[in-house]
Amino acid sequence: MSINYKGIIWAGIYLEDLEEGIKFYQNTLELKLLERKEDYAHFDAGNGELLELFSDGKASSAPKSTDIQSILFALRVDDLNFTVETLKNRGVKFTENAGTFENMRWATLVDPEGNCIAIKEIH
Repeated sequence: MSINYKGIIWAGIYLEDLEEGIKFYQNTLELKLLERKEDYAHFDAGNGELLELFSDGKASSAPKSTDIQSILFALRVDDLNFTVETLKNRGVKFTENAGTFENMRWATLVDPEGNCIAIKEIH
């Protein structure tokens, strides 16, 4: 018998300014805020997955490199072009890390603290 993984159901990001992070993820990315406490917040990332923001992180004015941000995760969207255009119109910055692999297309956005987050469309 082997282990049967079902997918990633939770991801967490450490932020220096939790309040500003909550505003960005709730208002700009349009993720639904589920719970807010003094040092963390939970968001609905779709399909039962949870995105958690924590305090005690370190902000960067530039996109964080892999020696600072050692994990990258993706939010799945139905229409990548629409999502990228909408977020760019809201002032969200994107890296040059975009492309395709098999049945996926992706772009990588940068949150206000330099955390890189991929958004992916699966066809």
